[in-house]
Amino acid sequence: MDTTLIGIPLDLGAENLGVDSGPEAFRHNGIVGKLTKAGLAITDSGNVVIADRKDLQAGNPHARYQDEIVRVSEETAALTKQAIQKSHKVIALGGDHSINLGVVSGASVALGGNLGLIYFDAHGDMNTEETTLSGNIHGMHLASLLGFGGDALKNVGGPAPKVKKEHLLHIGGCDLDQAEIDLISRENLKAYTLFDILTTGLSPLLQQIDELAARVDNIWVSVDLDVIDRMYAPGAGMPNPSGLTYREIATITEYIGKHTNVIGVDVVEYNPLQDKKAKTAELGIELIAKLFGKNYSWYTNYMERNKV
Repeated sequence: MDTTLIGIPLDLGAENLGVDSGPEAFRHNGIVGKLTKAGLAITDSGNVVIADRKDLQAGNPHARYQDEIVRVSEETAALTKQAIQKSHKVIALGGDHSINLGVVSGASVALGGNLGLIYFDAHGDMNTEETTLSGNIHGMHLASLLGFGGDALKNVGGPAPKVKKEHLLHIGGCDLDQAEIDLISRENLKAYTLFDILTTGLSPLLQQIDELAARVDNIWVSVDLDVIDRMYAPGAGMPNPSGLTYREIATITEYIGKHTNVIGVDVVEYNPLQDKKAKTAELGIELIAKLFGKNYSWYTNYMERNKV
């Protein structure tokens, strides 16, 4: 399976500094070699160059660092589009979650809009300049992909929307702003929250995944590591004391990999400065493998190291 890896060490969409070192930390932890052994033929295209925060003006307080984030998003959209047009799958390593704007835009344009988005996040990321409480774009880009908010963000890579409302499935939300709750309700967006998982189980969610796969030919999966409980993902940019368990995230991602055509994956908000013995990096690699229908885990890694 030919796969292009893109590093996007962007931290301008957030204030939790440290996530810019995520791509290199994943590489240091052997992501290319481990996924190659799992069955992916990876071309590492290196990192997109990001301007240093200290050399930039934040600009609009309701969309901080928007100009540089849009520039980076346009570049990553072009790289993603090019990879998919070569029949490659894509792995994008963040960086904060605003990198999702560029990669999904590029994938959508390459596929003529025939794209579903499965979005794992404890937060909604569906604010706009009018509703944001922080001005941080890593909490706004999903709204932009759906066609809401200002033109600069929503038209990255081409005209909005990049993802049709009925082609979104948001999973694991537990900290949603009221404006996001209102948007989800008003637009009838599919959002399966942590509360839903705990009260009704995984079966209804798996059915929604099947229904999405029946409507579109290609799926992009976005994984913010803060959707996972900090017991398993201490290196998330915003460690979550009440996120998904390992069994839950592993089961859902394995199901997606087996039952949908995943065209690309982004894993974001990894802060190696907060990780413990690369525990979060290892989990990120495992989830990527599962999402592409492959197998990598602590056990396969153990067996590989102890072969006779």
